[in-house]
Amino acid sequence: MKVKVACYGSCITRDNFNSKLNPDYKDTYECVATSEHSSLISLGAPEVQYDDNKLDFTLSEFSLRNKEIAIKDFDRSFLTDLEKTQPDYLIMDFFPDVFFGVVFSEDNIMTHNDWYLCNTTFYNELPKKFVLKVDKNAEEYLSVWLPALGNFMNFMKTNVPNCEVIINKARFSDRILDNGSIYHLPSLDNYNKIWDILDDYVISKYGLRYIELDHSKYYLAKNPTLGWKIFHLHYLDNYYQDFLKNLNEIVTQEALK
Repeated sequence: MKVKVACYGSCITRDNFNSKLNPDYKDTYECVATSEHSSLISLGAPEVQYDDNKLDFTLSEFSLRNKEIAIKDFDRSFLTDLEKTQPDYLIMDFFPDVFFGVVFSEDNIMTHNDWYLCNTTFYNELPKKFVLKVDKNAEEYLSVWLPALGNFMNFMKTNVPNCEVIINKARFSDRILDNGSIYHLPSLDNYNKIWDILDDYVISKYGLRYIELDHSKYYLAKNPTLGWKIFHLHYLDNYYQDFLKNLNEIVTQEALK
């Protein structure tokens, strides 16, 4: 029987379960639920009503994928997916809260995804928008995020009781390796410091296991295998392969118990 996993956060977690990066992962794992680019604050808020015509993404394959991600952020269907599929493990990274933050509009709360959502007619017509980001106002952000975290962990305990939550302590890098030469992107160390704080709090508060690779040993890819653009989380393939080895160790230890 395969190990059922769910992924929350971003590609740095979900891409570990991609056959182009880890060709044999399906021998052991089945990825049964995914949430990408949704803040914990958004995930625990009431559903957002929207006019599909105003989610006017371009018709490229990448943009249509982004539209699906936006809709999933609105309908909070990840919670339903978790309850329905009952994964053995939920692997979480907090990229959406570290990088995007949230936007409030009257009674609506959404992830403030300025990569694509903010360019839509839907977003531009939202009344009385208020954007909250942890790097701009940490105290106010955490006053909303911490209760959302508590509610989510209670949801897991009540509705997915046999699922272990594992934290992916992913971090941004600025080093690109290209044909033996190293190039640098602008540093995002300020975000990494925030990420440290969120991870360490959650791990300590709930006694969670985690996977932490030494990011100084890995490089970003100039031409990522999955076709993504260059970004601070798009690593060379060995990163994902080593991540899966670490997960295998956790799963094996649990099986031996």
